[in-house]
Amino acid sequence: MDLLLIDDDEIDRTAILRALASSSLAVNIFEANSAKGGLELVAGQSFDGILLDYRLPDADGLEMLAQLHQTVGANTAVVMISRYEDESVAERCIELGAQDFLLKDEVNPRRLTRAIRQAQQRAAMAQELKHSHEQLKQLAELDSLTQLANRYGFETFLHRELAKARCQQSQLAIILLDLDDFKQVNDILGHQAGDHLLEQVAARLLKLIPPKGMIARIGGDEFVAVLSGDTLVAEAEQWAQRLLKALQPSYLVQNQALQISASAGIAYYGALAKTGSELLRCADIAMYKAKRDGRNRYQVYSNVLNDVMNKRHRIAQGLKYAITDQQLRLFYQGKFAANSGKLVGCEALLRWQHPEDGMMPPDAFLPIAEELGMMDELAAWVLNQACLQNQRWLTMLPATQTPISVAVNLSPSQNLKQLLLKQVTDALQLSSMPAKYLELELTENALIEDSESLASTLCEVQQLGVSLALDDFGTGFSSLEHIKDFPIQVLKLDKSFVLAVDHDERSRRLLRALLNFAKGLDVIAVAEGVETACHAEFCRTIGCDILQGYHYCKPLPADEFEQRFIVSTST
Repeated sequence: MDLLLIDDDEIDRTAILRALASSSLAVNIFEANSAKGGLELVAGQSFDGILLDYRLPDADGLEMLAQLHQTVGANTAVVMISRYEDESVAERCIELGAQDFLLKDEVNPRRLTRAIRQAQQRAAMAQELKHSHEQLKQLAELDSLTQLANRYGFETFLHRELAKARCQQSQLAIILLDLDDFKQVNDILGHQAGDHLLEQVAARLLKLIPPKGMIARIGGDEFVAVLSGDTLVAEAEQWAQRLLKALQPSYLVQNQALQISASAGIAYYGALAKTGSELLRCADIAMYKAKRDGRNRYQVYSNVLNDVMNKRHRIAQGLKYAITDQQLRLFYQGKFAANSGKLVGCEALLRWQHPEDGMMPPDAFLPIAEELGMMDELAAWVLNQACLQNQRWLTMLPATQTPISVAVNLSPSQNLKQLLLKQVTDALQLSSMPAKYLELELTENALIEDSESLASTLCEVQQLGVSLALDDFGTGFSSLEHIKDFPIQVLKLDKSFVLAVDHDERSRRLLRALLNFAKGLDVIAVAEGVETACHAEFCRTIGCDILQGYHYCKPLPADEFEQRFIVSTST
């Protein structure tokens, strides 16, 4: 056993050497009479144990103990020796890493041997405990499936790096990665296949762990990279591109080659995100923006995106009260007979009188309503209000005036198969309006999914006497395939064809072809986007039945529409 004795008193050192010589311990003893000398010896070789005097001429015993602990760690047993008995000092020595505290007047072969051996045992136990703690820490911070850090490990690392960034005024960024369409892998191939795919993804990411950074798996198919240090953070976008590129080659799962991409969001530590949770929230928002923009790309969270998301949040919160607070409005745009120019109907168009942002068009809030699952609730409100309003106008028109119909748009996001029939029935009963004056407009996208079941529902709606119109006809890819399966009575020719007829011969030919198609199916043809007299004349000439557009009127609030077209007709 190699022992180091550090004591400035030669008489005390001699007494300790005699006691060790008379003991059963086989020891090699090295001596130092100062803290400096002791530290120089420790720096040059390792010792099994150290006997350290509490009072040295060039250092306090506690300071020396702390320096020794930094140098040798918990591997070397340290026994403090002192001439003075002081319980508080003894306790402080143990707290700072000494394994035992021995008074000099207690030094004898038996007592010294026991103190050294017990100190060695305690040091060994401390080392084993430290090793066990490190193993438990690794288990607690490691994802068992991918061998990447888990969420706890990520948060621990991030909080430590954030503390450095605050103290040193350095930079920090995180990149949040989410696999695109990973749920389909689990749903189609099973969770075992999904786990195998995640293992392969993690193996690629492990090769790209940045220096002074980390990559973790924090959710099912969510991964996050932490970049710290000014140079690394300046390359955050390049790192995001590397990560996305690494995930693009195909994966072999259950003997199938799978292609899967990811979307990434980048958030920087700073004014917009000062805590770990804020960084993760900002990166999450940016990542979902990347998904909405087409996937397999990254998005940086910025002041502009922050403003957009704050407005989006405000709209989402306000939508929950828009109906109950009576903030929704219906505008109406007239539909006119092509030959006579008389009003034959109108289309109900939704608006929102937002308390802060003013009158909002549907494209400003309906996408958010779709995400919130509010489309069925909004559709029921629109149906009820449109039928009530049109029934009021029907009662105001003289008997000699052609009754007008009202058209209501349906969204692919609605639960059309389960709820549409009841919503229409309820609206007609509430308003007492005859079903023949209600027209429902569907886009081609609404006809694609589960078309057989939807066709059955639409047939039931039509049997009530309601008309069905196909909106934006000619712009989708499914119209020719699906139109034969649905009870469509009206085709609305998309305005993009009408707007081009005054300068594009190809558009004129295409519009004629679409009109011939409508006539061949014996359905009513409505031209949308009629903005000029030239548009109206051309559509009338080729045989359109109904015209709609700014040439006749813009969408108007109910009271203005009533004054312009209903009251004037009645008088």
